[in-house]
Amino acid sequence: MAQDDFNFRVAAGSSSASDFDQLYTFNGFNTHPAKTNVYGISAGYRVVEDMFDLPFDVYTNASLNYFDENSNQGDFLEGDLYVKLYIKLNFFSNQFRYGIAEGVSYAGSVPWVEHLEAVAENDNESRFLNYMEMTFDFDLGKLIRVKELEQLYLGYLIKHRSGWQGRYGGVYDGGSNYNCIYLEKNF
Repeated sequence: MAQDDFNFRVAAGSSSASDFDQLYTFNGFNTHPAKTNVYGISAGYRVVEDMFDLPFDVYTNASLNYFDENSNQGDFLEGDLYVKLYIKLNFFSNQFRYGIAEGVSYAGSVPWVEHLEAVAENDNESRFLNYMEMTFDFDLGKLIRVKELEQLYLGYLIKHRSGWQGRYGGVYDGGSNYNCIYLEKNF
């Protein structure tokens, strides 16, 4: 087993009123009026390193998230299973990574922001939905020049659940987005 094949992440964020495409194109970071939050942990294992001799790593991941619904409804847990591709960029004596993930999500309840959107758009609701995430991070240890903290990444995460045009739970336009910050350690 190679060194640094595992990762562990802690994240925290708030619900967004922006659509997924607005977030990943940096055209909207509006907080949702419901002011709900999510806190989560994620663990993964690298299954491919430097795919096709390019700086692409592939991980399989699982996460457990706590949804703080801010008294709109009861709080609940959500689990995600997904595959994630990291593109590693080395410059300025640091490593920057862009990550994109695809998988499935099962929530103990339908998040309040998804419920509001379903009602507004006359759409279905489902606990089981498609899961996507996009991340942007950098090696914190290399930035502050502390060897023991290398491969500790500080980053921004877009957490996304949706029905993927009706393929999951009959949800066509509904879903949710969360803007999160995180720390992730490779070991």
